Amino acid sequence: MAFNKFRPLFPFLVNKLYFNHAAVSPLSTDVRDRMDWFVNERCFGEIEFYEDVLNMREQTRASIARLIHAEAQNIAFTGNTSEGFNWLVNGLEWREGDEIILTDMEFPANVYPFLNLESRGVKVLFIKNRNGMIDPEDIRRAITPRTRLVSVSFVEFLNGFRNDLAAISALCREHDVLFSVDAIQGMGVIPLDVSAWPVDFLSCGGHKWLMGPMGAGFMYIAPGLLKQLKPVFAGWLSVKNAWDFFDYKLDWEDDARRFEYGTQNFLGIAGLGAAIDLLLRAGVPSIEQHVLILGQQIVDGMTDLGFTFLGSADPAHWSGIYSFRHEQAEKVYTFLRERRIFTSLREGAIRIAPHFYNSREDIVELLDTCDKALSLL
Repeated sequence: MAFNKFRPLFPFLVNKLYFNHAAVSPLSTDVRDRMDWFVNERCFGEIEFYEDVLNMREQTRASIARLIHAEAQNIAFTGNTSEGFNWLVNGLEWREGDEIILTDMEFPANVYPFLNLESRGVKVLFIKNRNGMIDPEDIRRAITPRTRLVSVSFVEFLNGFRNDLAAISALCREHDVLFSVDAIQGMGVIPLDVSAWPVDFLSCGGHKWLMGPMGAGFMYIAPGLLKQLKPVFAGWLSVKNAWDFFDYKLDWEDDARRFEYGTQNFLGIAGLGAAIDLLLRAGVPSIEQHVLILGQQIVDGMTDLGFTFLGSADPAHWSGIYSFRHEQAEKVYTFLRERRIFTSLREGAIRIAPHFYNSREDIVELLDTCDKALSLL
């Protein structure tokens, strides 16, 4: 697919090159228009347009389900990735001595909620990476009869390593262990199918590769886990007969809506829905193919300039994130930013994260500017 037709939808990109989607993405005019609809109705319209808002919410839920190949009834809205994991850790019944397996490459959103269980006697184990890569067999060897859950990132935030979710899912099934995924660094640029790679729980914010507003995200809860996971908050919207105000019967919704207990961030949900609809039109499999082609161009060019690639030597584990070390990395990052070429600096490495509207010509300009920076330093 020719993705250049989508570029005009992102006004931020005028006279700029943007490669920082692993941090936060620009908003499209589609997202702005959907959010404007909500704001304009509250400012100038009917104000009480709740039925329209609920229809919008359910359309967004359906789009999320389509994106990850799930049923809409297993999707609940959250504010961010961390909130989703807190629903998970606080909704399960834990026993002293239970074990959770993480990796030592995780972003804190996929760590601190689990560490918060240590005061209840739960043990958190960290699998060590092998030169920036996670071997599923290392996870297998760490599983014991006390292991309750394994949680990994779809894509690791620092070096872009794409975990083998299929292999990890299979070994979790083999040992009757719950499997959860932090999907924020892959969702929207790499296809994810929760039915093909069975996942018990998934949490994702919307402001990175999904290109939605901050403060709007979602979690997926598999049917089997939904029966186990207890809501830790109760509100008028988390029960079946929400509009029977004096019933006072705590009869939970049958599906994931039981975790949506009060008035939601409808403005954010509106924007998130528009963002996902745009990506679905573009086609995530096509986006993946395009970004991996750009990634090869980036890796070849940056290594030719003397940068050390931190990702896997196997492109099967590549994603949309390409990180590089160099003794002048911080100065090169600053040089790029001064010329309105946006990357990020993480742990002393330049992280380059292109999306579907970036072109091969963009990469040439990026590499030429890096070369110029090094020649002047």
